[in-house]
Amino acid sequence: MRLSKLRLAGFKSFVEPTVLSFPSNRVGVVGPNGCGKSNIIDAVRWVMGEISAKNLRGGAMTDVIFNGSTARSPVDTALIELVFEEVNLSQYPEHSEIAVKREISREGQSTYFLNGVKCRRKDITDLFLGTGLGPRSYAIIEQGMISRFIEAKPEDLRIFLEEAAGISKYKERRKDTEQSMKQTRENLGRLEEIRNELARQLEKLQKQAKEAERYQKLKEEEHLLKAQLLALRWSILNSAVQQQQQLIDENSLILQQDLLALQTLETTYQQQREDQVTAQAHLTEVQERFYELENEIQRLEQVIEHTTERKEQLQTDLAHLEETIAEARQQLETDQQQVTEWVATIQSLELELTTVQTTEQETEQTLQEAEFRFQDWQENWELFNQQATAPAQQAQVERTRLENVEQRLQHNQQRLLRLEETQKGLRIDGLEQAVTHLSEQMVTVKTALESAEDLLNTHQEAVLTLRDTTQQWSAELYEKRAQVNQLSGRLASLETLQESALGKNNTDLEKWLHHQGLREVSRLGQFLTVEPGWELAVEKVLGEILQALCLDDKTDLLTLLPHLPQNKLILFETHQPMTMPPVTVTPLDGISLLINKVKSPWSLASFLSSIWAAETLPLAYQWRNQLLAHESVITPQGLWLGINWVRSPYGNDVSAGTIAREQDIRQVAAQLNRLDKSVITLSGELEQQRLALRQHEESRVQAQQQVDTLRQQWADLHSQQSGQKARLEHLKTQIEQLTTEQAELSEQIVQDQQIIISTRKSLHQALATVEQLATEREQLARQRDFHQEQVIQLRHARQIYQDQRHQLEVRLESLRTDESRLQQSIRRITHRLEQLNSQRFELQDSLAQQSNPVDDFNSDLADYQQQRDMTEEILSQAKQALTQLMTTLNDCENQRRTLETRTQELRTTLEQIRMEYQTHQVRQQTVEEQLTAMELSLQPLLANLPEYAEESQWQTQIEAIGRKLQRIGSVNLAALEEYAEQAERKQYLDRQVDDLNKSLDLLSEAIRTIDREIRSRFKQTVETINTSLQHMFPRLFGGGYARLELTNDDVLTAGVTIIARPPGKRNTTIHLLSGGEKALTAIALVFAIFELNPAPFCMLDEVDAPLDDTNVGRFCALVKAMSERVQFIFISHNKITMEIADQLIGITMQEAGVSRPVTVDINMAMNMIAA
Repeated sequence: MRLSKLRLAGFKSFVEPTVLSFPSNRVGVVGPNGCGKSNIIDAVRWVMGEISAKNLRGGAMTDVIFNGSTARSPVDTALIELVFEEVNLSQYPEHSEIAVKREISREGQSTYFLNGVKCRRKDITDLFLGTGLGPRSYAIIEQGMISRFIEAKPEDLRIFLEEAAGISKYKERRKDTEQSMKQTRENLGRLEEIRNELARQLEKLQKQAKEAERYQKLKEEEHLLKAQLLALRWSILNSAVQQQQQLIDENSLILQQDLLALQTLETTYQQQREDQVTAQAHLTEVQERFYELENEIQRLEQVIEHTTERKEQLQTDLAHLEETIAEARQQLETDQQQVTEWVATIQSLELELTTVQTTEQETEQTLQEAEFRFQDWQENWELFNQQATAPAQQAQVERTRLENVEQRLQHNQQRLLRLEETQKGLRIDGLEQAVTHLSEQMVTVKTALESAEDLLNTHQEAVLTLRDTTQQWSAELYEKRAQVNQLSGRLASLETLQESALGKNNTDLEKWLHHQGLREVSRLGQFLTVEPGWELAVEKVLGEILQALCLDDKTDLLTLLPHLPQNKLILFETHQPMTMPPVTVTPLDGISLLINKVKSPWSLASFLSSIWAAETLPLAYQWRNQLLAHESVITPQGLWLGINWVRSPYGNDVSAGTIAREQDIRQVAAQLNRLDKSVITLSGELEQQRLALRQHEESRVQAQQQVDTLRQQWADLHSQQSGQKARLEHLKTQIEQLTTEQAELSEQIVQDQQIIISTRKSLHQALATVEQLATEREQLARQRDFHQEQVIQLRHARQIYQDQRHQLEVRLESLRTDESRLQQSIRRITHRLEQLNSQRFELQDSLAQQSNPVDDFNSDLADYQQQRDMTEEILSQAKQALTQLMTTLNDCENQRRTLETRTQELRTTLEQIRMEYQTHQVRQQTVEEQLTAMELSLQPLLANLPEYAEESQWQTQIEAIGRKLQRIGSVNLAALEEYAEQAERKQYLDRQVDDLNKSLDLLSEAIRTIDREIRSRFKQTVETINTSLQHMFPRLFGGGYARLELTNDDVLTAGVTIIARPPGKRNTTIHLLSGGEKALTAIALVFAIFELNPAPFCMLDEVDAPLDDTNVGRFCALVKAMSERVQFIFISHNKITMEIADQLIGITMQEAGVSRPVTVDINMAMNMIAA
């Protein structure tokens, strides 16, 4: 098997679809740094199943997707495909070429393909087991890996040797076997629990079966007593119905007689009613005349009274008005006199106000002049203060400055002495040595930490992947189990209903069938398949025939007939030949024989040959006219028509839904069977996933502990190094600062001495100026006191005049307001007097116009009173006549009411009797329906009922049986069948336990065999590689010695270390070798492994980088020799290495961020040059 092609698309810098061909066994990949050469190594590692982003030089798996450049947008997917030719694999013997492909999207979902068929990652890794290939095999050596390869831990180096020995597939097989053993033990434990539970259930079921048998006997007895009780009730109800019918006839006759008498009395009542209406009308007319006269008399009396009262009121109003006018005139005179006095006072106050205002203005002018003089003094005072403050401030500043400079000078002199002493005590030689030692320790710990982190990332990514898969499968398993439970419940319900519909719940019949050996015989309804839509019609036609027992030719019907049970039973002989009678008419469209709608293992001609099926009711009714006497037609809705009869589809049919239910049972059972298989398969796979998850989690915890330890070590070293470096830098900086500060302090001391001399001189000048200005300050203070006293006196005088003016203004305003108010009052009173005089004139006119009309009104009143007396006599006569008519009418009304009451009572009584009659009839029908539901006939029960039978006696017996049933409690009626089923299941589980124990023995023996094979192969591999290494090592080094050693005696678990001693050296460990020596040692080991188990190809990424030209020449010679058997694909910048390549693939990055290949065939190029 050799690698022929590598296809890339969207992978890292290979954004465009790219195909790299490897036609020979030595192919070199060249190009400048950063052009994407190493991406080819990453691509091969990734497609073989690498799941660690760090090993692919990324932070996440999606980092392998091209993320865009300055001229290109990011892509959504990355694709890598390896094509192998000359394939010779045992698992794919028919393929000479195999293509392995992997795709990944931005969502992080990877998809694997093998020859274009989607597969799992495990399928890819299993394909390369034992071939030396894989995501982390010895056949792919990337940059920096050659040194890590030789410095690997013993356990990690063992993995490479196991791959070379071809025992990795044995370890995978052993791992799978251990998982199988664990799963088998778990299954065995679960089976033991189930067996124990079944044993307890069997013990309970045996007791329940006895209880069920007793329960059934009591139920049968109770059933018979209830039926007899119903028959007894029906007999009692029948007697009551006959008695009530006789009462109904008698009361109906009496009711007819009373209705005839009531009709005669009604005619007499109507005549008397008309006479009463006429008399009532005459009385109403007389009453209306009487009331009119009464109203007129009352009106005249009111007019006379009102006229007298009006004259008296006018006289009273006139007297009151005269008094009001006199009061208004007096008030007017008083107000006019007051207004005259207030006008004189106002004039006097106005003169006094004018005098006060003039004096106030003169005082204000004098005050302003005094304030102007005081303001001039203040300006002179402020100017003086400004002139006097400057010398004083100058003196204070100079004094403060002198003190500060003297203190600073003393402080700087002391500081200079301390700096000289501190600089003498600083030393940095020891710190520099400590920092160098810590840096070397950090490099060693960092290398170990990176290896541990790589291992941790591998386990962590595996855990995440397995955890997601486990969660998905767990959810799927939960859903499937829920579906199984739901379908199981539905199947049980359907089967229970179907057994009831097919008559399997008839205890007596089941006993007879069991006695005759026919209990397992199926019913006809279980074998029928009906065209959709015609189930109801077939059920309506066949009815109880669906419960027929299907007997084959092995059953002797003649022996059964004398022993048939009392229950309904239909036997159907399936072996009897039957032929369809010929069809004598041509059916219409939509008309066919019902037998054509039914599929059955046996002919149903005896049941359905004479029944037609019509698609619609009109079509059935039309076809009815052509039916023969024995024929009929039925619709899909179950309406059944004969030539002279019709059967309704409605009714309580126990077989309803039997056929459709049977089809549902078949579908549900098939679906449940598929789900059970799926659950078993998924459970096994899920358990394997969980085992792998636990193993990876344990490995991850161990790796995490190692990483944490190394990180802590590195952090401690880093902290120590940082502290020492910081201290060293601090000391260096401190020394520089001390030197600089000493120079600055010396210069500052000289400057401060000069400043002290000049400051003392300026201080003496400022103090002399301050003494001169003190005399001028005293003169200005005396002028200030004179001006302030003058201003205060003038302000006081101005305030007195302002108060006097204000008082006069307030008093004057008050008098003016009062005067205005009195003027308004005078005008209002004058207007009021005018109105009162006008009212007095009007009242005097009204009194003059009043006459004396009372005599005229009294004359009219006497005439009306005479007419009223005459009308009152006529009214009395009319009332007397009406009273006589009302008496007669009331007598007639009382007779009518008496008859109506008696008639209503008869009707009520008759209605009650009829209601009771109907109630008894309904109860009779209810009893009949109950008996029908119990499948019993009334007449046989009545005939067999004892003459002394009483309802209370039968009810007592039923209650006694009910108490017995109640004492029994809930009973499992299916206990007998369940007992047999559970016993059979326990036997099956016993056999499974035996099989599992045998499987455990076989698996244990398989693990022992695998361990023997691993020991043998690994030991032989180490010996063979040692032989090759002792040949390869001197060939690369020109001498020396190297070998592999096991860390302990247990070949199954021992790690592997390498001992390498170049010529002339006796180093104790491989870590003491130089980088080039380590690289040559690793190359020797890899090539020794290839000698044992050559991988299909070997990829080397700049492994010659640390080698000099001499060693590169040795390396190239070895590669050229081994390329006869192994395909080499190497990346190099060394010209010597490039020369041995048969083909060179150049990787360019002309467009920033995008890699493209350029391929050159060396032999072809040489031939072209030669030509």
